[in-house]
Amino acid sequence: MTTELEQIVDGCKRKNPIAQKKLYELYAPKMLGLCMRYTHSRDEAQDLLHDGIIKVFENIGQLTNPLALESWMSQIMTRLCINYLKRRKQLQYYDLNAMDEYLPEEASDERVDDIPYSMEQIINAIQSLPPYYRLIFNMYEVEEMDIKDIAEEMKQNESTIRSSLTRARNILKKKLINRIPTV
Repeated sequence: MTTELEQIVDGCKRKNPIAQKKLYELYAPKMLGLCMRYTHSRDEAQDLLHDGIIKVFENIGQLTNPLALESWMSQIMTRLCINYLKRRKQLQYYDLNAMDEYLPEEASDERVDDIPYSMEQIINAIQSLPPYYRLIFNMYEVEEMDIKDIAEEMKQNESTIRSSLTRARNILKKKLINRIPTV
């Protein structure tokens, strides 16, 4: 017995437009959200989404487990966003010592999502990160990639990625703390 998802994937492998439309309708909103985390505008995110969907349709024959579709699509979209940012040279590498101004006075291991902020405040803070730190933060915290995979994707040392992730978290903490009025 095949599931609806397996039928959609099978239809997409056969280039069935009805199955392709169903796949798009099911996953476009989530994939658009993923693309928006890496870009500054909805227009850029929509362009990346459409490019990514085309890649999905072109390469869906490589998908061996239909149940892994969402994860597989997320990887395609993430790589597409990273490559887009690299081409646009928006991934600037910052002098880590110069970033000390963003550090809170006391850094802790508390996760950002353990702090009681609204989703809108957190998203705005993430979007205001410098592009390189936003990318590393999203790859680790949102896409749940491990440090080793991020380092390979970015062609950097794992220690550089860890350091950048720490900086991104610290910048976020400072931005969030400064935006919340004390009661």
